Amino acid sequence: MSSVIGYLIVYFILIGGVILVGFLLHLKKSKSPTVRSRIPIGEITVLIPFRNEEKRLTDLLKSILNSKLLPNRFIFIDDHSEDNSVKLIEEHLLNLPFEILSLPKEVSGKKRALREAIKICKTNYILTLDADVSFDPIYFESIESLEEADMYVLPVVLKGNTTTELFYELDVALANALNVGLSGWSRPIFSSGANFLFKREVFNKVDDLESHVHMASGDDTYLLRDFRKNKKDVRLESNLDLAISTETPHTFKEFIDQRLRWVGKTTDIGDSLATLSATGQFAFAIAFFALLIYLLTSGNWFPAAILFSVKIGLDLVFFFPYFKRIKRIKTWCLIPIYEIAFPLYSLLLGILMIGYRPKWKGRSIQA
Repeated sequence: MSSVIGYLIVYFILIGGVILVGFLLHLKKSKSPTVRSRIPIGEITVLIPFRNEEKRLTDLLKSILNSKLLPNRFIFIDDHSEDNSVKLIEEHLLNLPFEILSLPKEVSGKKRALREAIKICKTNYILTLDADVSFDPIYFESIESLEEADMYVLPVVLKGNTTTELFYELDVALANALNVGLSGWSRPIFSSGANFLFKREVFNKVDDLESHVHMASGDDTYLLRDFRKNKKDVRLESNLDLAISTETPHTFKEFIDQRLRWVGKTTDIGDSLATLSATGQFAFAIAFFALLIYLLTSGNWFPAAILFSVKIGLDLVFFFPYFKRIKRIKTWCLIPIYEIAFPLYSLLLGILMIGYRPKWKGRSIQA
């Protein structure tokens, strides 16, 4: 029983400290009053790279049309699409400040696409969005209320439509909760290009594309690393008014391919805080299941029940404030089932990382 109590105490202090206390510190940071100037919406250019997104663009275009306030302009970057994406954009946004930039034949991929567009930007800020997102009508108004900073990691909420898809969004939400907690204590460890705001001038100074050009995806987190390494003012926001929503993968293969891409770029970046966080989470999970199996096989049913119920209960308590903030309580309810499946999920990813190479937008993720 002493081993159970010891595990739970350490877990309560470390994980509770990072997730729950870190979340509260993050909220305090976000609400701290300052006299700094705000970001004018007229100083923002929105960049939206796309490739064959005809079936996914509609929600984004509707969100733009329903917006109460608009940025300086939208630049849609066509990465050699072979469908009717361009026609769809032109039909919907006819009278709005937008343009479509078609990449030359020798240029391809999201990283190159963004940099081609940034070359022609003149505003102080760049906002990157994915082509398959949606947002509330007050989204741009909310961005205009942000204080000036070099970079903002803005919230991305995955939304599943079926029970299976709720599981697909759960581990992303858990990772986002960890990211928010770490930002409360120190800094965020990852970002998403689906909702990413940064200063153009700073980007031009710190961008280190050559260090990660071999990876087709991950421009967002690599850029976060470049800003962090150069000690720039990087902030994370979790306010739902600033959030974009996007659908989860619809099939198990899409889900696994997406996670393998994310794991691949995380390990390639070499962020010590991210590595420590991932290692700690995995170590706690392995220790939990090893101790649980030991107790069950040795007939210690009561300590096993205590370990299982208290561990799950702590996680529900630690993560509840974040899931409430993003209004995904139904997904939060699946945490107990997810934790039971976590070892198998982690083992599958570990095996697939050895030889399986997922593709992204029909291309290899590594050059």
